[in-house]
Amino acid sequence: MSKNSKNRSRDRDWKARLAEIIGQHNEMHAFRNKIISHGTRTARSQALFRMFGQLRDLGYGVSPNNLGDRHVAALVRFWCGERREGPQGRVQPCSAAYIQQQLSFLRVYAGWIGKPGLVRAAVRYVDDPALVTRHAAAKRDLTWAGNGVDAGALIARVEAIDKYVGVQLRLMIAFGMRRKEAVMFWPHVAEVPSYALPGGYALDARFVSFLRIRRGTKGGRLRYTAVRSDAQRDALERARRIAPQPTDHVGHPGLSLKQALDRFSNVVRTVGMTRDGLGVTAHGLRHEFANDLYFEIAQVRSPVQGGDPALDPKVRLEAYREVAEQLGHHRPRISTAYLGAYGRREGGQSDEA
Repeated sequence: MSKNSKNRSRDRDWKARLAEIIGQHNEMHAFRNKIISHGTRTARSQALFRMFGQLRDLGYGVSPNNLGDRHVAALVRFWCGERREGPQGRVQPCSAAYIQQQLSFLRVYAGWIGKPGLVRAAVRYVDDPALVTRHAAAKRDLTWAGNGVDAGALIARVEAIDKYVGVQLRLMIAFGMRRKEAVMFWPHVAEVPSYALPGGYALDARFVSFLRIRRGTKGGRLRYTAVRSDAQRDALERARRIAPQPTDHVGHPGLSLKQALDRFSNVVRTVGMTRDGLGVTAHGLRHEFANDLYFEIAQVRSPVQGGDPALDPKVRLEAYREVAEQLGHHRPRISTAYLGAYGRREGGQSDEA
């Protein structure tokens, strides 16, 4: 048999086996002893075939019986924008609602093949919960300042243990970086004057320069974050001092990326930087950045920090848009995960819709 014939046979085999499993279980409700509607059955079946097809396109030769955690994680990364290319270039990431729905289908399927508990909550697969959270408007202030934590003092404690992790935290609060982005950051080649930004970046012209952030971002999506304050300049200078060569990054020399990320997590836990400890996490620094930027643009605090609900809706929308762009998102609505939202959105639709 030729190689092409074998490949076609394998394709038929996985499709036939998946169809068999679906046929055995699909008519029943996930949790109740009742038959579900034809529409739900069709949606579930189509989604499962699509997901296994996506996995195979991503290079995973997974069979219907051998779905594993790494396959689920790969799908979530794909839906969030990683390796999503179309005829016109990179495709926009899927909505949080879509991702949650697909995971619910996978969760049911995992039970069918004897792997209950395989599919975890969506936030367990991402660094940024806003990517996979529906109705993501923040209900409470997750910034360090909003929780009574002195960022300067806590970061100084970290620096006494590990100067690299200290600088990484300073980059996170100064530029809204995620942990991985800070660890992989190249400080000497990142700054770009505003006049040199490529076309299509509708960032606020008031800012003189921006940082080009791509290494470590979700799906490799490029973003530009403004350099607008002395505190940011200080963080950038500290990063340049511990990574003195043009191609040096801020991660620990001699450590792999995984080791550097593990080192970061271990150090921040040591100083109590957890929800159960000090009540804040390192990711709260991204919230700090978002809220500070919003205040600078809108001249009022964000909704989650008790801001003025009478603020001009156009000003608020522009502030949300700018915050989203500088955080690396393209939908202003995602900013509500960091800034909160008022009771009604423009146009009369409830934020809880």
